[in-house]
Amino acid sequence: MDSNTENSFRVCLNCGYQRGFHVHFKEISVEKARLGLICPNCGQSYDIGWLTADITEMKPKKEGTYGELDH
Repeated sequence: MDSNTENSFRVCLNCGYQRGFHVHFKEISVEKARLGLICPNCGQSYDIGWLTADITEMKPKKEGTYGELDH
């Protein structure tokens, strides 16, 4: 393992996918959401222990296109 990936969680422990994760938010109260990771290959989710700051609602609004990632 090279020094750039030693402290990196990029590989899915379930299926071995090596290109990182998608992010998801799970509402846990009216003002908080839990941030988690989902493997785009197998769908395994990971709780990384992060909570959002106070939020007003869990209804995302679509914004403009971000480069080539938003098709």
